[in-house]
Amino acid sequence: MRAVIVGAGIAGLAVAQGLRLIGWDTEIYEQAETLEPLGAGLSLSANALRALRTLGLYDAVTAAAQPIEQLELLDRGGRRLQSTDFEELGRRYGHLAMAVLHRGDLHKALLSELPEKMIRTSMECVGARKADNRIVLDFANGKAVETDFVLACDGIHSAVRKAQFPESREHFARYTCWRAISPGVPGGMNQARLTESWGAGKRFGLAALPGERVYWFACCGAERTDDPALAELDLERVKDTFADFHEPIPEVLNRTSADSLIWTDILDLEPMPSFTQGKIVLLGDAAHAVTPDLGQGAGLAIEDAAVLAALLGRLPIQQALSEYDVRRIDRARRIANASRLYARVAQWSNPLVVPLRNMVVSRIPQSFMDRQLNAVLDIGFEPIRSAA
Repeated sequence: MRAVIVGAGIAGLAVAQGLRLIGWDTEIYEQAETLEPLGAGLSLSANALRALRTLGLYDAVTAAAQPIEQLELLDRGGRRLQSTDFEELGRRYGHLAMAVLHRGDLHKALLSELPEKMIRTSMECVGARKADNRIVLDFANGKAVETDFVLACDGIHSAVRKAQFPESREHFARYTCWRAISPGVPGGMNQARLTESWGAGKRFGLAALPGERVYWFACCGAERTDDPALAELDLERVKDTFADFHEPIPEVLNRTSADSLIWTDILDLEPMPSFTQGKIVLLGDAAHAVTPDLGQGAGLAIEDAAVLAALLGRLPIQQALSEYDVRRIDRARRIANASRLYARVAQWSNPLVVPLRNMVVSRIPQSFMDRQLNAVLDIGFEPIRSAA
């Protein structure tokens, strides 16, 4: 049995570690020329951290992360609307409940247990086809690779998914986002506190990173993808857009280097009825890209890896893939729908409706919020049967 992973992102590296634990020999084909620490920041909640523990990667990841004790939802002026005590959740779960880190540091931690020779770079997959009982992957450089089993981890624009699941559809969430890392931590900023501040049709998130850095994201509504007017917004105009938000947001923006700004329209995938076809399986954003509103994109990818590796470690492949669908489809759909709903409410822009929204959110009982949060975070994983 020869297995190929397409994509050396979060899903691909995590599942490679899971397969290594059960004794599988795999190769990863990655489109980038080199594996560099790209991107900005991301958060990992209790579910992702528990999956990392199952994969034997918890210590490596948390060593590079900023633990988060408090998540606060604020209004534009800095008044608290909702608060979640992740320190208490950590005591309840018996492990860290939330952490924030640079995406590049997460990649390094995921790579730490993998042999370098496993990854082949400059291999952009452009298609997948079946040939008898095998699968042929076609690459942009003209090469073709034949294999028995494919794990497609090549993101929301997955070439494997588009070839084998042509009915899949991407969906524009009707907002756009800027991200960056700012040097230095403003005086008085609690580094164990993650905040998201809501205005009218726009919001801003702040989280400290190890190494005296701050990760920030800024979102505003958009009517179309690749909007030329939004594409023209440089850092100075982003500063103007959020100039009326509370401190330390203006200070963080002023510390940011213009060439560090990353701009992306926010897309997700319409829910799919299956993540498997024959011996092709989709993981991460290739299977169920979600909006970042619940901070669950990376978490779901890591969950996929932990679940699939455990199943493949004890079941025949086709039975494992069938069970993978059973365990992952409904959960991914629920989180995708909840994330979309959060985005719609957070991006409301009517100045008459926004104060009402904020008032309602501030009065949601904590018991209700805890139940919603536990439905996302409190998930168990079966142990991976190590080949050793």
